[in-house]
Amino acid sequence: MTKLTIDDKEYDLETFTEEQHKILGVLNLGQNSVGLLNHMLQCVQAIQQMKTNELKQTLDVETDDQ
Repeated sequence: MTKLTIDDKEYDLETFTEEQHKILGVLNLGQNSVGLLNHMLQCVQAIQQMKTNELKQTLDVETDDQ
């Protein structure tokens, strides 16, 4: 028996109507999308930090050359 907990209350998925299963499917898709978007955001932030550091290093080298 699969259960779903919402606001500390458990619901048996076997008793869900077709409409409730569809709503749950949308919620699952939304949650998966949020996870993917968070991963993408972390990747972009990491690259931004790396490129900022890379630019700073090249600026320091140019300053030393002058």
